[in-house]
Amino acid sequence: MDSIIVPRPTSTVDRAVEQQLLHLRDLLGQVAPRDPRTRRLGPRRWRLELLAELCTPETFRHVVSWLSSTLVASTGSKRDYADDIRHWAVFLQREEGIAHFALEDVTPFVVRAYRQHEEERHSSARTIKRRMDSLSSLFTFTSWATGQPVLNPVTKFDKPKVDPNDQTTATPVLELNEFQAVLDQAANARQMLIPALIYTLAGRVSECCAADLNNLQEEGGRRKLDLRRKGGKGRVFVLPDRLCELIDVAADGRTSGPLLLDDDAQPMDRHSVDRLLNRLGKQAGVLPGREVTPHVLRASKLTHMHDSGVPLEEIQQFADHAHVQTTLRYIRKRDDEALKARHAEAAVAVYDHLVDRFVP
Repeated sequence: MDSIIVPRPTSTVDRAVEQQLLHLRDLLGQVAPRDPRTRRLGPRRWRLELLAELCTPETFRHVVSWLSSTLVASTGSKRDYADDIRHWAVFLQREEGIAHFALEDVTPFVVRAYRQHEEERHSSARTIKRRMDSLSSLFTFTSWATGQPVLNPVTKFDKPKVDPNDQTTATPVLELNEFQAVLDQAANARQMLIPALIYTLAGRVSECCAADLNNLQEEGGRRKLDLRRKGGKGRVFVLPDRLCELIDVAADGRTSGPLLLDDDAQPMDRHSVDRLLNRLGKQAGVLPGREVTPHVLRASKLTHMHDSGVPLEEIQQFADHAHVQTTLRYIRKRDDEALKARHAEAAVAVYDHLVDRFVP
């Protein structure tokens, strides 16, 4: 990998560049790329290595600079953006015959051809728009970083319209008894700690996987967890006593190292957490046809807070959302369902006595 991405360092500047690239490589992590034709997953590889192979050298430098910037704040966003650019590069290779992804090859015509292609494949409007937003962000940053006018091929007229109130693809929410059923399927304290911690803190999976036992502090008789949230923001949570007891059993005498380990004492990552939660959800028989994911647990916690009458501003603060509209995406579904159910019941009252003619 290093020979593809980083030339052999010959000076202090070269070594600094090498360290920056290796840091970004580790930050982006690995992925198993899917063959676009067979749809089979290939071996796991570094995302940065894949980008280096797919892009021209100049565009790769722009991509590295963009992903290293604060414009793409969180690690999760950096990985998602990297995957979106890989997706564009593969599209250009397969559909346009362009061997290596270069910014100058992406024209408004290519963007419209991409949208038509994805719509024919029945990709969701949200997915198409997200990938267009990622590409647009890369062009906007490159224009700023180079000080040169770079034509952004993505315009608001090319992006599909996404209904913000459409709940058909919204993250499902577990009811309290369903979440309890998921926890009940845990075979040991390590397994139970993972959904319990994510739900308790309404945490993102990357944040919880990055948590270390060294981040646990004791102050005033209470234990606190210093958690790095999205965008590198530090947040300290006072942990409930019962959760601390579960942490102690799961740690089994350890005082350092990752907070979350699997049954083989290996650190958990987002993929292993997904697999565990999906398995526990299936065993519990919840969300038929859907998967229990970390995002489901986060949405469930915030929704349960709303059900309990917690003010919206407090939920927003707990979730660490910059905008209240983001918080509303988690709880509006419940409001909409209750509203629709109430009005539907009112309609039945109009004709209820007449139904008796046909329904005993």
